[in-house]
Amino acid sequence: MKSDFLNPRFLRYFIKVADLGSLVSASKDLNVSQPSITRAVQILESNLGKKLFSRSKKGMKLTKEGQLFYLNSKAILSYNEKVYENISQPELKEQKQEEEYLRFGMPRSLSTSHKENLLWILKRNYENKKIRIVEEESNTLNKLVFENKLDFAISCIPEFHKDLTKVFLYNDPFCVAFYKGHHFQNMKEIPIDEIRKEPNYIFRRTCEFFYYNYKLTHKGKLDYKIINNIVDERIKHGKHRDVIYTNSETTASHCIKTGLGVAIIPESVAIDYKLLFREVVKPSIKRDIYFIYRDENKDKINFDTKALKNALWL
Repeated sequence: MKSDFLNPRFLRYFIKVADLGSLVSASKDLNVSQPSITRAVQILESNLGKKLFSRSKKGMKLTKEGQLFYLNSKAILSYNEKVYENISQPELKEQKQEEEYLRFGMPRSLSTSHKENLLWILKRNYENKKIRIVEEESNTLNKLVFENKLDFAISCIPEFHKDLTKVFLYNDPFCVAFYKGHHFQNMKEIPIDEIRKEPNYIFRRTCEFFYYNYKLTHKGKLDYKIINNIVDERIKHGKHRDVIYTNSETTASHCIKTGLGVAIIPESVAIDYKLLFREVVKPSIKRDIYFIYRDENKDKINFDTKALKNALWL
């Protein structure tokens, strides 16, 4: 696999060098030979195709790419620890289990990189607490937070109950993703009308584009049930241009790469899966990403929301 170089041992060596700013210090702290640590860093940089450290007489400092990889490395190791903990722990009674969990919601359409960074923030700030992750459509997450079935969540649809607090985090533009050799590759930007002419479309129920496009074209507030009805009808009767129906960004991305069709998706997802893409215009549409919670759960927030913004600003 292309990701085999993300060996936990290499990641631990890399993190230690980043924390101490020195190969020698990391070697002493880990009780590992310096050549072994140097080799691990070289393997990571070679496979990523990026310099992770800038080197000087004062020591080693993370580059911009190194800072991003540091955050992701932490998330990977935290996930590995969580898997081990869940498997090795004896079963808990349901009531006790519920008391120990922090309940956090994330949209299915959020990019993998964003999810990893958010999970790292949660793990770092709630080390002694189990975390229950719920992945749903944004509208469902909004409802679950309002009903106090989630402590807080990330949402990509700004339609909230008045009793919910929302903190704006990031704008994520929509783009059209396509396969290598498609005629879109020769265009700098793609009007939506051109995308509608495409015979094969990868349909993703979880995509918020339908919400934003409908709201823009109808110039007003929208009951999300209307969107659900439109989507249900589309799936039930089957539009001829929809060759794939999926709720998975991963599946959709693989379908696009293999030439089954094109899709309008968030730019962050296209970047994450290394897809070819172009900006969507006439109109250009961006989704708004928010952090939401009930006021009564404010005391449970054990981190600065600036950290969330940094995690989403890749």
